[in-house]
Amino acid sequence: MAGTDELSLGIMKATRGRFSHVAIVVCSKAPADPSDGIVIEAIMPRVVTRPLHDSILGTSCWEIWSNKTLADDQRWGIVEAACLYSAHDYGYGKIGEQALDAVFRTELFTEDLPQIQGVPICSALGCLSYNEIGLKLGPRDARSITPNDIAECVAASADYECVAASMPTASNVEQGEV
Repeated sequence: MAGTDELSLGIMKATRGRFSHVAIVVCSKAPADPSDGIVIEAIMPRVVTRPLHDSILGTSCWEIWSNKTLADDQRWGIVEAACLYSAHDYGYGKIGEQALDAVFRTELFTEDLPQIQGVPICSALGCLSYNEIGLKLGPRDARSITPNDIAECVAASADYECVAASMPTASNVEQGEV
């Protein structure tokens, strides 16, 4: 998802990506319908579960990708793992570590220094949920992965397909929000 608030725009600028947020989406239909489904996501101030249509409000664009190789028990394992974080506080320290890495163009703060407690941020929630069932999501571990890392990884993999997406509006493109 590409949010339109200042934090979202800052995340996209810092990561040089087109997305500021990722979430676990559970839909009963394929392709996904924004009026159907729930989202498990790390947003300030905590991990929440809410309807998909509420999650995509205020975004300039969004995409839903599905791993075609997962069995149903793996999919539900990912959902179950994400639910383990339900109501956990947002990882403010983690977002700070990633911001410092983005500013200094390093991985020192997320990879080499002692870990700041407080998980997860949105990309870590996705990564940790996959890790729980023995799978990897993205090119990095949960501590340093960004929404852009996940977006690029799934888009480049033949295992994933985009099952639903919104298109950015002309006004968003003109304003540089996408």
